[in-house]
Amino acid sequence: MTPPIDLALLRARDPELLGALVRELSPHLLTVIGGYARDDDHASDLLQECWVQILERLEAYRPSASFAAWAIAVTRNVCRSSLRQDALTVHAEVGLHDLADVPSDAPGHDERTMRRRLRTALFRALDRLPNREREAIVLRVLKGRSVRETAEALGVSRRSVGDLVQRGLYRIRRMRSVWAALEDWLDQMS
Repeated sequence: MTPPIDLALLRARDPELLGALVRELSPHLLTVIGGYARDDDHASDLLQECWVQILERLEAYRPSASFAAWAIAVTRNVCRSSLRQDALTVHAEVGLHDLADVPSDAPGHDERTMRRRLRTALFRALDRLPNREREAIVLRVLKGRSVRETAEALGVSRRSVGDLVQRGLYRIRRMRSVWAALEDWLDQMS
């Protein structure tokens, strides 16, 4: 969608304008969401919540900025909020599960807990990366997209995709929290 966006029509929820925005921006928003979502269903839920928040926060949008960039910033905030909420929910679920199974000899309980901790550590590590590096890793490594597809989605050259992925993975490897979670998981597996 080429600027300027008719904010009056968007605030009035004009179906034609809203449909065009959703079609144009949703693939970009899903790229961001991919770094936070547990699976495709969770990504779909987050995308819907992002559009709700984008429409509810229209008053905060300043027409001097790119609408797409602003929508992506709102999306990141929604995803980060969801990640924090998931962390709180996991702690609550583990507490209730532990109470129900005291003492717990159920096979797989420790493994599920360790996988959850590792996944949380990885999502937090991804969240600490610069946006471009996170999005490149999500598309190329986690989603398995080709270099060409990743470059097109990010609007960068094919060579830049490799550089972004390498820098991001280097940063993740240096994060102590990821190593601690990975070591715990490997100890549990042996």
